Amino acid sequence: MKVKSRSDRPDNRPQNRKKICLVCAVALLFAASAAAAILLSLHSRAGDTALVYQDGEMIKKIDLSSVSQDYTFDVKTADGGYNTIRVTKGAIGVIDANCPDKICEKMGMVSKTNHPISCLPHKLVIQIQKTGNDTSDDIDAVIQ
Repeated sequence: MKVKSRSDRPDNRPQNRKKICLVCAVALLFAASAAAAILLSLHSRAGDTALVYQDGEMIKKIDLSSVSQDYTFDVKTADGGYNTIRVTKGAIGVIDANCPDKICEKMGMVSKTNHPISCLPHKLVIQIQKTGNDTSDDIDAVIQ
């Protein structure tokens, strides 16, 4: 019976190095594609449009991606009510209102389609609508 010495065994190190390199290349490719998908998602989110409705009628359409400087505007009701709306690049929100519960103010700045802002006493609704073919926000509703 002949015992193989270390020098008689085949050297598997080059094969192991190839496997390790292949695994590293696949992992790097996966990480790069995930990073690209995240960046594209963040970039496409800026293409949203805010639609401001009062009493069921659209009164303003705002392209949130073209906002170069923050601004505010007021929406007034026939009975003297008002909502002050703030617009920033990629987001919109009610910052002041004279309604009794102020729920519209508490909703904060909104940038996603699944979070409309509503002020029931003033019959105001602000909805964000996707522009283009981005479907990363395909949620119909959120229950809290």
